[in-house]
Amino acid sequence: MKKVPIPKSVREKHPYHRPAFIQKVIVPKVEKVKAKYDSRKEWRKDPKGYFIIKVFYDKGYFGARYHTYDNVPRMDIIGTDAEAIVQTIVREDLVSSLQHAAYLGHELHKAEVALKHKLAFVQDTELDFSKKTRKKESDNLPE
Repeated sequence: MKKVPIPKSVREKHPYHRPAFIQKVIVPKVEKVKAKYDSRKEWRKDPKGYFIIKVFYDKGYFGARYHTYDNVPRMDIIGTDAEAIVQTIVREDLVSSLQHAAYLGHELHKAEVALKHKLAFVQDTELDFSKKTRKKESDNLPE
């Protein structure tokens, strides 16, 4: 990576834009990779357990129930912010797989959108923006 100083004329024209010690960086060409994922071939079970995500429309929150593979519920993490819930899951050391953490972030964000817009939420399916729900909660797990 090559660094070159910002020209004096630019620094004089915009003296408060950026400090003089920051240099313009000329980077090499960046490689582009086409994203692809086949869950039937690439999915791996997280050895720590699994989560069932549910939306409680009447209570105004959603959450994830953590289960170990003996199918016993161990913990409920609830809130109104997907990032806070997934960060709590990571902080509590309930996931060991980056793939699983990414999946949870995606599903929890869907639950957040479903809650805000009163959309029917079913884990592992796309949100249908044409279907508003009148249910008090999603059908994923008991309260």
